[in-house]
Amino acid sequence: MHRDLVDGVANTLTRQPTRVASLTDAASNVVDPLVNNGAAIGGALQSAMQVLDQLSDIGRALPFVAPAFVLFKIIIDLEKKAQDVDAKCSDLIERITFMLSHLPALQGVEIMGPTRQVIDRINETLKGAASLIAAYRKQGRVARRLSLSNRDKFTVCARSINTCCSDLLMSLQINQTVQLDILTRAVPIDDEDKAAQTFVEEHGGSVDAVMHDRELVKEFAQQQHLVMDDSVMEQLNQNISDSMQQNSARLESILLENVNSAIAGGLKNLALEFNALEAEQKFICVQCEKEFTNYTNGPLACSFHRSEYDSWRKHYPCCSTAHPCQHGAHRAKHHCDYPYGNFFARAWGITNYVDTKTEWASVEDTNLETNDDQKAYVGQLLRWKSKGDRLEENTILVIVGRVWYRTPYYFNTFTAKELEDITKSVRLSRRTLIYRTSPNENEYAMAEWILSVSGKITGIRLTAKAATSTNPWVRVCPIDLSTCTKSGDILTTSEGGLRAYMPASPYVLPETVSYGPVLKDEQVRPPRTNFKTRTTPALRVILKAMSDPPLEANPQFANHSFDYFVGKVSIFNNNAPGSLNPITIASLSAAYRLVGDAAYAPVKETKLLDGDFLLPATIEPRQSLTLNFQVLVPRTEEDTKLAINWWNRSFVARHRPIRIKLIVEDIEGEQCSLVMEYIFKPFKLETRKDKDLGFFFFDNPQTFDRYYVHVEPMDSKDSVIRIASNELTVTKLKKVVYQALKTGKTEVDLEIGQEKEDGLWEWHAWALVDISCRRVYAFKIMLHEGKKVPVKRMGTLGYVACPEYGDVVNKARPISYATEIARLPAMDIYTAPEYVQDDNLDDFKPPVPPKPATPIAEVSPASASFSSNGGSPAIPPDLTVRLTSIDTNLARIADALERLVAVLPTTSPNGRAH
Repeated sequence: MHRDLVDGVANTLTRQPTRVASLTDAASNVVDPLVNNGAAIGGALQSAMQVLDQLSDIGRALPFVAPAFVLFKIIIDLEKKAQDVDAKCSDLIERITFMLSHLPALQGVEIMGPTRQVIDRINETLKGAASLIAAYRKQGRVARRLSLSNRDKFTVCARSINTCCSDLLMSLQINQTVQLDILTRAVPIDDEDKAAQTFVEEHGGSVDAVMHDRELVKEFAQQQHLVMDDSVMEQLNQNISDSMQQNSARLESILLENVNSAIAGGLKNLALEFNALEAEQKFICVQCEKEFTNYTNGPLACSFHRSEYDSWRKHYPCCSTAHPCQHGAHRAKHHCDYPYGNFFARAWGITNYVDTKTEWASVEDTNLETNDDQKAYVGQLLRWKSKGDRLEENTILVIVGRVWYRTPYYFNTFTAKELEDITKSVRLSRRTLIYRTSPNENEYAMAEWILSVSGKITGIRLTAKAATSTNPWVRVCPIDLSTCTKSGDILTTSEGGLRAYMPASPYVLPETVSYGPVLKDEQVRPPRTNFKTRTTPALRVILKAMSDPPLEANPQFANHSFDYFVGKVSIFNNNAPGSLNPITIASLSAAYRLVGDAAYAPVKETKLLDGDFLLPATIEPRQSLTLNFQVLVPRTEEDTKLAINWWNRSFVARHRPIRIKLIVEDIEGEQCSLVMEYIFKPFKLETRKDKDLGFFFFDNPQTFDRYYVHVEPMDSKDSVIRIASNELTVTKLKKVVYQALKTGKTEVDLEIGQEKEDGLWEWHAWALVDISCRRVYAFKIMLHEGKKVPVKRMGTLGYVACPEYGDVVNKARPISYATEIARLPAMDIYTAPEYVQDDNLDDFKPPVPPKPATPIAEVSPASASFSSNGGSPAIPPDLTVRLTSIDTNLARIADALERLVAVLPTTSPNGRAH
């Protein structure tokens, strides 16, 4: 070496003892043997940052050294953001810190060619170290440990650093002053790396075989309590050297763009775009929807709920609290390794719609005791959500189990490229299992890859078995690996579940048995409208009903204690026009009776419905007054206890017509009346529908109700029949048959019956099982009066044949009928009462007018002017009658005025009313 270089170094060390000593102390902090814990790693980074801070102005004096400091800053920032401790990365930082801590000695030295070459090698070595750390940190924890070749790359990088240190130390002639243990030691190994090496050795020693075996990778991840997802297999298939080359090229670009500004700022304000590095790529977590990077991710970085939020019950079903109940690492891709709330919205957005997928094959088996389903599905994914854009690339959808946070499930998609990667793994490992819900051989669901002799994936096998089934359901779906499509017909290799046999002869069912009357929903007759006004000679009026029908019942209001009747009546003053005979109506009242009763009874209330109109009111001769009225007819005590409200129908008159006598009274107390009749018109009673398989009912004549049960067929594949809004599925009927086979009871209560109207009536349904053919062959329906009725008199028992359902073995067996136990309660004979529907009590025939009197002989005017005995003038007979009538009318008018004055308010002398 040149003598002047040695002298220059010596002079520099003499002039800067303090600075060199401080750098030496900082470097000595990392010379100690590596301790694999957080404190040691923190110390290594702290020492590196101290050295970098103290070298902040070296770049101005030695521009060609500045790239080394920029790269050192990048390495430190990368490691500062890392969430876990790694001995290999810390070892590189210690070596780099040691190397760069001696560069200040070059400030007072004349830089010669050999020294420039050493610095250039340092820059290249640091660029390689930064590229390696960035690519290494980009790998997930599982891939980082199982990629055993990573340690070799760290060893190569450490040797490069050692070589640079040797060249630098020889150039500076300070080899004798520094401890060189950090350069002579081997690259350390983490405990996780040792565990990975042991795991590989335990499974054959082939790293490639383990790395391409998803189940082995998953097993290792579980042993190390690490996250295992699809990205792990992708990382294991990637070459870290390719990533390092990309990082190196990007670092070269960063140095060209930023080194000048870094020199000007003395490294204090260095702002490099580290996000451009792949290791700093930002992701959105699918579990918590927060942003993260690989460096900011950690084992407990993410908080989430296991289930989706229930907007109906306003809580999370997994924990019933608003706070996240689960913690783990952030995940950038949806997965089914464990449940999290956001996954279910995504999955149900696909499974709940028909335009998102096309089914190729599926199997399902149900435990007939626990009702747990075991199912598997394979098909083509068309869209990620309903009405969304169709996928450009063919994608296979595989679902195993029930997608729910409480049950094991698998939900994943595969493209042609992904199938190629899986083929490599399966070919090496021969592990064909995609997913299995349980290791239990009695009950599970499973999906498997089917391989050709050469190890190529040719299809998927789906299996589902419940504990109550002897055999599993197994179907095979062939797949074209290159196009990711179904390549042939679905093959069923095993049929499971509880399957029925064909009956050798038809079933004969008993006839329907009914007790009680059958009501008619027709009006017995129209209401009579020929009733005449009854009045006195002194009250010459005519009453006429103006509504049709004359009376309406409960049109707007209903009450269980009485019925409202409304109508319209016209009151006509029948006196001759021009006569002085106005009529003043003082009041309106009413009475009622049911046809067949001997007398009328007063109504509860009578009132006018004309708003502000009040009586009394005066009607001039040959004029009329129309009144809208409402009367309240009380119910009997027995009817009131039934507490039934009817609109537009009268409960009082349901058996017999009701007649309401409307009574009009004038101001003199004279009365007239008119009878109006109401005939009950029943509600439309329920009848059998065209599509019904059965219709069973009995009628209650007391309340005029029909109690019924419809039995209808179902059009869907899974449902068989509907009994009174209760759908019976294929699975339900299989459970019934299984119960009958297990208990020996062939008449099985379906437990869908109900007690109606607080015990007024009830119905029940049973399934009748043919245990020979292993099928439900009929349903028995029973309706009768309930516990509220102590003496039973009405009910019905009927049968309905069960439609064909489910998968049937094409083999006939002799039929066997169920042993029936349920019977109708003992029934008393019901005798329908006879109700009178008409009588003549209100018929009225006006009296026949008297015959005219004998004519009086005419008298001459002369003789008529005087009487025969006194000579007084004689009064003609017709004049006498008229005078008498005038006197009578005057007397009535006077009496009416007196009454009117009596009811009108009086006025005091000062003008005020009393």
